Amino acid sequence: MRILIVGAHHPEKGGVQLYSTYLSREFIRMGHEVEVLSYSNSSSCFGEIVHQLRTPRIRWIRGISFITNASIWMRRKSKEFDLVIANYAKTSGAALGLSSLKGIVVFHGTDIFMGRILRHFVKKSLSKGKTVSVSEYIAKKVKDIFGVESAVIPGAVDREEFLSIPERSAIRSEFGLSDDFLVLSAASLVPVKGVDLVVEVASKVDAQFVVAGDGPLRKSLERKARELGARVKFLGNLEHKKLISLMSASDVFLHMPRFEGYGLVVIEALASGVPVVAANVGAIPEVLRGDGILVNNVEEAVQAIEELKENKEKLNSLRGIARERVLSRSWRDVAEEFLKLV
Repeated sequence: MRILIVGAHHPEKGGVQLYSTYLSREFIRMGHEVEVLSYSNSSSCFGEIVHQLRTPRIRWIRGISFITNASIWMRRKSKEFDLVIANYAKTSGAALGLSSLKGIVVFHGTDIFMGRILRHFVKKSLSKGKTVSVSEYIAKKVKDIFGVESAVIPGAVDREEFLSIPERSAIRSEFGLSDDFLVLSAASLVPVKGVDLVVEVASKVDAQFVVAGDGPLRKSLERKARELGARVKFLGNLEHKKLISLMSASDVFLHMPRFEGYGLVVIEALASGVPVVAANVGAIPEVLRGDGILVNNVEEAVQAIEELKENKEKLNSLRGIARERVLSRSWRDVAEEFLKLV
């Protein structure tokens, strides 16, 4: 089968990119031909053919450019693929609708929010093909907004990446971190990811905090940390394997988004064996399944971390509690679930 995946891809950062990249790998391992239509900085990771579209890195213009250019590209290549997967409805799904092709549209979370014009083209693509949501929470939102049912296909983790992690002390040394209690967050530095709330938590807890990720809010967040006297180290974007290693060397993983469609990073933290404290929003309760601590605000997050810091027995009881559960789902499972829809 010849498969086209449309959307963010390696080396972009985030759950959508990981979903696309590992899905490509599994299709290739299953013997399929895979091509990817993506942004101008994308590249092949596992032997997939990557077609880069010219997309300026300017907010809004980038997305509009991708939608327009991807739809033109797909119209030209309409008869060459057995399966088209539009990964992230707001851009790839709109491009699919504009191209008049039939395929599978995947909703990841924030892509349920869009204006009237984009919604028109996304509805057009949904009416002709299949719809996938990465969580039950998003599937319900898609049903409410677009009136269609979704197959729910959550993401996964690569088990091998989580079985060969360097020693904790070596990892901390590499990042210039001390042996003090360490709280890690990993997210794009944009408003919806709530990293400003992480900084507020850090200002109220005597521990070292590390934020992995980058984005337009970085300077303002660094300034806020200084003003509040928060002990936060911003590392920028990390290579995925480095992030996994840093997770395993942390005492707590803190995730405080204002909205979350799935939370692949939470799954990765659980796979790393680190206790998770996360905001009680969106699909996080569905993903965490009681194997962590849900909080509703900064004060509850502070209380949860303080308790874990002081209560080693409770901390250890949460360490690795869901590791085998999350490691049992593979990207091969994800790929096979997509093929069942064809």
